[in-house]
Amino acid sequence: MSHTNEDLLRAPTYEVGPYHPFYVTMRDGTRLMTHVWLPDGDGPWPTILMRTPYVDSGEVYDPGFVIFARYGYAVILQECRGRGQSEGVWEPFVNERSDGLDTLDWLIQQPWQDGNIGLYGGSYLSFSQWMLADGLPPQVKTLYLSAMGTDQYRFAYMNGMFKPDIYTAWAVTNSDVDWGDRDVTGIALDAYRFSPPMEMDQSLLGRKVPWYRDFISSSGSGAALWNEGLWALLKSMPAKVNVPVCMVAGWFDIALETMFASFGELKPEIRAKSRLIVGPWVHSFVTYGDLDYPGGTTDGTNGGTKVVLAWFDANLKGQPHAPEKLGTVETYVIGDNEWRTWEQWPPASESLTFYLNENFSLGMRPSDQPVSYSYTYDPKNPVTTAGGGTILSVYGDSPYLPKAASVKQPEPNDRPDVLSFQSELLTRDMLIAGQIKVGLHVSSTAEDTAFTVKISEVFANGETFNIADGITSLAYRNGASSPQSYEPGRIESIRMELWPITWQLRSGSRLRLDVSSSNFPAYHVHPNVAGNWAEQAEVKRANQTLYGGGGCVSLVEIPLSTVVTT
Repeated sequence: MSHTNEDLLRAPTYEVGPYHPFYVTMRDGTRLMTHVWLPDGDGPWPTILMRTPYVDSGEVYDPGFVIFARYGYAVILQECRGRGQSEGVWEPFVNERSDGLDTLDWLIQQPWQDGNIGLYGGSYLSFSQWMLADGLPPQVKTLYLSAMGTDQYRFAYMNGMFKPDIYTAWAVTNSDVDWGDRDVTGIALDAYRFSPPMEMDQSLLGRKVPWYRDFISSSGSGAALWNEGLWALLKSMPAKVNVPVCMVAGWFDIALETMFASFGELKPEIRAKSRLIVGPWVHSFVTYGDLDYPGGTTDGTNGGTKVVLAWFDANLKGQPHAPEKLGTVETYVIGDNEWRTWEQWPPASESLTFYLNENFSLGMRPSDQPVSYSYTYDPKNPVTTAGGGTILSVYGDSPYLPKAASVKQPEPNDRPDVLSFQSELLTRDMLIAGQIKVGLHVSSTAEDTAFTVKISEVFANGETFNIADGITSLAYRNGASSPQSYEPGRIESIRMELWPITWQLRSGSRLRLDVSSSNFPAYHVHPNVAGNWAEQAEVKRANQTLYGGGGCVSLVEIPLSTVVTT
């Protein structure tokens, strides 16, 4: 992801000089269009390489990327195989490793690079760089990667529940189908609703999309798809990186969880030279939703071109870099509206536990008496997503899709299939730092179904904003890697670990927990039928019951920071 705000940068020292288009030949003879911008002057130059599939419009001059030539860098932008002017067939994911390594072999032979190369990119562009991480030549000194981690299962699923607004949308928009003047977000919503999901590609796109069918056929983390070949290799990459990595994520970005995991898997000696920056951003690295985030834009000191330039200056030119930033996780604290630096993640914390009790309350101790709450879940009438981090395809207002990020929530119990529990007034400010955990006792009349949770802050004025959410199917409950059986009517204990967050709860607010069974289109609509969800054409209603108190305690654990931060 690149951003421009020259007012925040030091004055450039060069003009953009010669532009050179090259066709770089891959090992199989396919030629990839490679655009090179050099500073005006005598080289050789430290070099920044980015590879992208997003060139359908034919426009490749990105001012936010080419600007680095004005600071003394050779800037390389390559169009992925089968995209733009590059030869070959576009097959998402398949060729990025071999093509990227071949491109590096070509690059290190060019007389205008000085032996100091940085790899750069966000989202798919970051994936294409991660795939090279174990085979980097010594000329590659660093990586600057955003909006993509390395655990593809966790990127596509949570506990057996698929994220259609990530990968169904991406399959539609990157299918090479000419949609003309039609609104692609509307087409994507049709794709999310298609039944059975396995036949969506053939029906709407006119052909089978093998990679997409593989994804929706592999609901568990133990499936062969995620543990062999390309995706197993990708997952192994953080532990194989031998150069510093700057990683940039957003609290409401689809890759948030996997980026935290990837940063934590770096070798300790490499992590000590690396950084993870997390701001209040969605996947496009802008702030969004219904809250304000003062000081949270990427054009500030924590993201955007200024940070990218400082990182490459330090690692490719040997210029000083703030040592106190290295080895840390730097986060924007929502509600406190400040940036804090954590020397370790997750930080030291103490748990504040709330229990689901009578009268839809969240109490500080569990009720001695058992309580239960029931609702009917109808897959034909799913709960619409209201904010969160798994919305990719739209960030502005849309007639088809909901908003991402933290948004104003509906009134409690606004639907008969949503159960809302609230705490008493909080008596002090409290800093959430880590991953909220929710444990529920549930039962269902279905052989398989789903349960969702959402944690929100209810401000003193009654307005409610989502903090974090989660979902699980019963088949993949409690992190199961393969499907588990369930006997209808049996009470099961399920546990969900929500995505990381730093969020300041305010004195006078309340905490709210919403429990339901759908969150669409952030996650697929569970049909209440056992077996692979994508093959089901029929759906059933299910009666769901949630238990608390007595011997079936249901609870929310909030990690409160005990660390004095900077």
